[in-house]
Amino acid sequence: MKKLALGLSLAASLISTVANAHAHKTDHWDSYQHLAKEIAASVDSAPIAELAKKSAELTTLSTKLLPVFVAKQPICKDYLGAALAAANDMMTLSLDEIERDYHADGKLPAVKSAACYHAKDLLVHPATMAVIAKTSNDSTDTRKQIEHELEEVLEHFSQVKQAAGL
Repeated sequence: MKKLALGLSLAASLISTVANAHAHKTDHWDSYQHLAKEIAASVDSAPIAELAKKSAELTTLSTKLLPVFVAKQPICKDYLGAALAAANDMMTLSLDEIERDYHADGKLPAVKSAACYHAKDLLVHPATMAVIAKTSNDSTDTRKQIEHELEEVLEHFSQVKQAAGL
């Protein structure tokens, strides 16, 4: 009877550990979606410096999501690995450079699945938002550019999360 109780206790502990690991992974997804929606709600009114800061935070959150995605979609490993390796540098580029090198894949290996491309958007669009907010004058056009990039993020988010099996 003691062995059965010990076995059940170990099984319950293992299930709890797996559930906690899964919850931690989904927390990043929830945090990402919440922050994206928060930025969307404040894009017209928040100080431009705050939009830059939150866009950089969204970029950082994407670096936690994409490895989870790659674990579920290993075909994306090289492509997303190259994007992840450039995450910090992306936010220091000009708009033309980020467009050429990462939106248009100039510095990325060949993409093997559309799902990989969509997942990359969860990194590249927030980085682009940060670049826009840091390098452009605060204007209606600047805020519309940020809003457009954010719309791209939100469009791809659910399908990427689904492809990750979450």
